[in-house]
Amino acid sequence: MEPAGVRRLVEAHYSDVYAYCRRHTESVDEAEDAVQEVFLRFVGASGRYRDDGRPLAYLLTIARNVCADSHRRGAMRADELPCDEVLADPSPGSGSADRLSAVRRAVRALPNEAREIVELKFDQGLTAVEIARVTGLSRFAVARRIGSALSDIREALASEEGDA
Repeated sequence: MEPAGVRRLVEAHYSDVYAYCRRHTESVDEAEDAVQEVFLRFVGASGRYRDDGRPLAYLLTIARNVCADSHRRGAMRADELPCDEVLADPSPGSGSADRLSAVRRAVRALPNEAREIVELKFDQGLTAVEIARVTGLSRFAVARRIGSALSDIREALASEEGDA
């Protein structure tokens, strides 16, 4: 890939890769380091990159590996992955802040793998096939896990409403 193509790709996807890394790191500094590593790895492998029209899935696969590598080195604790930004802030009139807070709590309560899949689906807008590429699961397993996670979120919300 030509340098201009790499530059365009970085410009187009930096914020998405940063958002992913931020959710999977402890600090802004760690996220920035991870993003830099993602794009360095991409540039190093750009000769092998096959443009299929959706490079974000490829970049997020690299980001997932970078965050996992960092976690293995002890730089991050997987049981405390920040996910406050999993859902975008509501636009005016799109629902109450209380409801959004309840959804965020329900997402935080999901196991790490389910939380990551929900994030990739609803925050990053990836398809089941793209999520499968990022996570190494089959697209059918991704679809099942999305359904299961949504069911868990619905149950948590219903339980919370019952407690109110």
